[in-house]
Formats: sequence, C-alpha cells, structure tokens
Amino acid sequence: MAFPFYWMVSTSLKSPQEAQQAQPVWVPERMKPQNWLAAARIGGMGLGGLAPQKTRVFPLGPGPTPPKAFIPMALGALVDPRKEQVRVEVRKGEGGFEVVLENTGQTRFQTVPLVVLWPKEAPLRLSLPPDLIRSQGAYWRLEWMNATAGALGYVFHNYLEAWRAAPFGRYFFNSLITASIQVAVGLFLAAVAAFALARIPFPGKEGIFLLILATMMVPGEVLLIPSYLLLAKLKWLDTYYALIVPWLASVFGIFLLRQFYLSLPQDLFDAARIDGAGYLTQLFKIALPLAVPGLVTYGIFTFLGAYNALLWPLIVTQSPEMRTVQLGLLAFIGEAGSDYGQLMAASTLVILPIVLGYFLAQKQFIQGVARSGLK
Repeated sequence: MAFPFYWMVSTSLKSPQEAQQAQPVWVPERMKPQNWLAAARIGGMGLGGLAPQKTRVFPLGPGPTPPKAFIPMALGALVDPRKEQVRVEVRKGEGGFEVVLENTGQTRFQTVPLVVLWPKEAPLRLSLPPDLIRSQGAYWRLEWMNATAGALGYVFHNYLEAWRAAPFGRYFFNSLITASIQVAVGLFLAAVAAFALARIPFPGKEGIFLLILATMMVPGEVLLIPSYLLLAKLKWLDTYYALIVPWLASVFGIFLLRQFYLSLPQDLFDAARIDGAGYLTQLFKIALPLAVPGLVTYGIFTFLGAYNALLWPLIVTQSPEMRTVQLGLLAFIGEAGSDYGQLMAASTLVILPIVLGYFLAQKQFIQGVARSGLK
C-alpha cells in the first residue's frame, strides 16, 4: 500500500532524466542531504532566485580547460528575458571553475536555467549534480533547471513549477466548493428520503424503493448526453450549477441510510411517538444521531467521488476558471510527452487535502463508529 505512494512522492522530486530512465531511481538526487547543502551555498536556505543587479556564483569543479556556459532559450519561446538580461561568465575559483550569473536588468527571476559544456577529457566532480547530462561532440552537455535555487527551491523545484504551470489555487477552490456542497446537500436529501422509505408508512412505499434501486442499473455513461443537453437548455454549462446539481441526489446514499434506519430498534420510535414526537423530531433526535457511521461513510464516498471527478467536469466546463484539480493535471500531458516529475508533484498536491482530512477527522470517524451501539 505504501509503495505506490512512495513512488509518487519520490518521482515528484526527480529530475526529467531520472523520471524517464528505464532503470528505477529509488533515491533521487534532490533527496540527498549533501545536495541540499550545495544548493544552500548557491541560493541560501529559501527558494533562491536572482534579484535585479545581483549575482549568484554556481560552482562547477576542477578541470584542465574552462568549460562553456550559457542560458538556454525557453522551449517554444521567441524571446527569453533571462537569456537577454542575465550575464554569464566562467571564471577560475578556489575549488575550480565557477559560473557567475549577473542579473543586469530590473526583473527578478525565480528560476534561471543553465547549460554547461564540459570537456570530456576532464573528470566530472561537480558540487551539484546536473538535472540532465548527455553527450555533445567533445563535450558533456550538463543542464540545470535552476542554477539559482536555494535549498527549498532545489528540493521542491517540481512542486513550484507545477503550481506555476496552472492556476491550482482556483482549481482547488472549485473542487473543494463543489465537493463540500454535494456532501452537505446530498446528506440532507438522502437522510430525509431514506427515513421516509424506512419509517413512514404510505401506499406504494416498497414499489417506489424498488424503482429507485432500479436506477442504479443504468450506466452513468448513458446519462451523459441527456444531462448535457438538459444543462445546455438551462444555460448552466460552464457554471457551478452544472458541476453540483446533477449529483445532489444519490441512490446509493438513500439505500445506505435506509438500511441503517431499519437496523434501529422500533421501540425507540414507538416511545417517541407516544411522547408526541413527529416524524421530523424522530429523524433529527433519534435516527440521525444513531446513524452517524452511515452518514460519515456516505459523506466520505460523496466527497471522494466529487473531488476525483474527471469526465463530467471535462464535458460541462470550458473556461479555465471553472476547471477542477483533476483537469489541472492534464496540463502536464501534451503531444511532446509527459513531464512525470511535475505531474507527480501536482498529483501529490491534489491528494494532500484528502490525506490531511483523513488524519484530522479520524477522531470523528472513531466516535461515529462508537456511537453506533446502544447502551
């Protein structure tokens, strides 16, 4: 169970070369403490970066001939301010060659990539391992995704780039607000409907319940087009109504809570009826407090289903402002392939609220199970 989680977290800390090579990398370079110290000597303990009119010294190592260093042009960009405003100079230092990066402009750069062409006849004894190394003629082409990173910026590079690649703050808000409303309203509707089917006598009750259960046999994919056309007629596409309203009523929730209500002793409801309690009083004073495990179970399944939804938000939303976190993960999958490091970093950020919510709410889970018994 822990292995896939570790693999996701470790991949989120890998460089592109480590993430794509065939041989598994169990301990990425960014997880090694000696590299944290090397990054801290370059950019401090924080996120690093290169401020205006400031310099950063990037140590390389000893060698017989000076290497070549330059800032690469960003992929697909016609103009890169970092390449134009940052001056690169290779000089001889105490421990060998070093690269001096000087920001001659007025713009602060969070990341400054660096490419070094290192002669093959010289041994590679670098203070900070490159993110990518490959052969280029008589040189080794060494690439660092951020040559000005501090300790935190070095370790969490993929997380920072993933957060900047898409408006994940908005995505998290959309997912959390839609999931929370579905849980709150869905719990109320399921609790009321289940109580009516379990404890209120009326003609045709069993038939209605069987009819409701029969809807569970209809595949959800069959309802996609009719639901989409209905929302289009209501002009609800690309709105919160489209993300929330179709999923408020749950047949599974009604069935689950009905079974909980039926497991409660009938004597409790008879005594309440003798004391003059109506059906709503019986529901809120007797049934719901004793059905906490069912409510918690249904709430968990509803929240996870809404938070992890991908197909439905993909169909009914078009603008980036209405996308959810699951759609945000698609930003790291393109025609050129997947950036697995940033993809796993974004995936870790996406599941983090669920993991934290579990640890924070586990006390309530235990109390809910404990309250299911009768004294």
